Amino acid sequence: MKCQLSRQEIIELLADFIRGEVREEDDKYIVTVTIRETPIALQATFSEIESLSSKLLELEINDETVLFNDFEYEVPVKEEFPSPMLRSRLRESKIEVSNEDNGFKYEFSSASNHYLVWFLNAIKKNLLREDFKFFYIKSGRYLEEESKTKNLIDFVHSNSSRLLTLKILSTKNKRQTASQYSKLTYAFLFHIGYNLDVALVPQPSLEEMTRRSRITRMRRSKTDIIEPPRRLYNEDLVQHYLLAVSTENPLVEYLSYYHIIEHFYEAVFNDDLLEIVKNDITDPAFSYKNMQHISKLVNKIKNSFPIRNNETMTFKESDALKLCLLKYTSLPELRLKLAEYDETLLNYYKTTKVKFSGGVEVDLDSKDTEKSILKKLAERIYATRNALVHSKNGDKSKYTPFKDDRVLVKEVPLMRFIAEMVVLAESTVE
Repeated sequence: MKCQLSRQEIIELLADFIRGEVREEDDKYIVTVTIRETPIALQATFSEIESLSSKLLELEINDETVLFNDFEYEVPVKEEFPSPMLRSRLRESKIEVSNEDNGFKYEFSSASNHYLVWFLNAIKKNLLREDFKFFYIKSGRYLEEESKTKNLIDFVHSNSSRLLTLKILSTKNKRQTASQYSKLTYAFLFHIGYNLDVALVPQPSLEEMTRRSRITRMRRSKTDIIEPPRRLYNEDLVQHYLLAVSTENPLVEYLSYYHIIEHFYEAVFNDDLLEIVKNDITDPAFSYKNMQHISKLVNKIKNSFPIRNNETMTFKESDALKLCLLKYTSLPELRLKLAEYDETLLNYYKTTKVKFSGGVEVDLDSKDTEKSILKKLAERIYATRNALVHSKNGDKSKYTPFKDDRVLVKEVPLMRFIAEMVVLAESTVE
């Protein structure tokens, strides 16, 4: 799909981003932005904006966030757990290397002007600007000094410096496909990780780049309105929860939330088994003197432990997961939280399988019984968990890091809200 933005669309987009007013004057646009009640005029010539429009027409969109053609490729990249010093250095400078033998140039730096324009348009069409924390308007003296350049594009670019991209250029006019550029991307990222001990991770979806901000919008985000806790929480659960919250890696996040639920598998299974035994032995038709009755009860208990290894018997995790969901999950509350986080998610779960795991569709708004809905939900969660944990060569259902993240990030809020219900249910009032 081609990138098509007219000169007029681009100037309106840039003006909207900085909340400025645009007018034409001779051969240039003037965009006025107010800083500390002082209007400052920024300018961009018609030819500058037209150049951006022409450049975008040369490019195609791939994997939702990639711009490329036969000779160049640009993809957004984030830093995973670099040291603060290295993080600052990476943002203030750039990494630029060339391979003269195969004719490719690699550059890791802030986004190009044409990529930034396209990205702003993608946000405008698909998402909320507030969800992108790396776009911000600086204020105060620094902004006033910076604006003395009077160049609109430079001004916009300086206010989005946290949007970092990897750019690959074919310097010997060797045509490359998107797939070939992707291989070059991972070769470069491995090289950087090996030498600098820092993970630069491609971001293939807009949603993955916004999910932290979406949670922030749902919760108290200001420190001055935080109140002291009135409950005590299970420390083991809190540790898993903090690990999930501390990472931007969707695999670690999903499994950390899963471990919170998994913590109670044995307890809920034993409780369920005790309930089965209690119901049978208190049934008026049951007689402890009747060996046939006793034999049926013994077989029922055995059948509850379908996994047998030597002399031990183990319950099925999938069954324990269903029991945990039945015990801890409030479907009305879960639906409300998912809708608040992203109003499209309920329909997504209803109509879409988890691509890499085969996790089944689940209609959380279904008129079926709660038990039936939660059984389907457990199947979706467990299939996804297995695909994340098992990565043997040849497995039909397995997760490929980064490639499958755009799918996995849609499952993370589901796990987060269920895990939070578990933590709260197991808490005690001080």
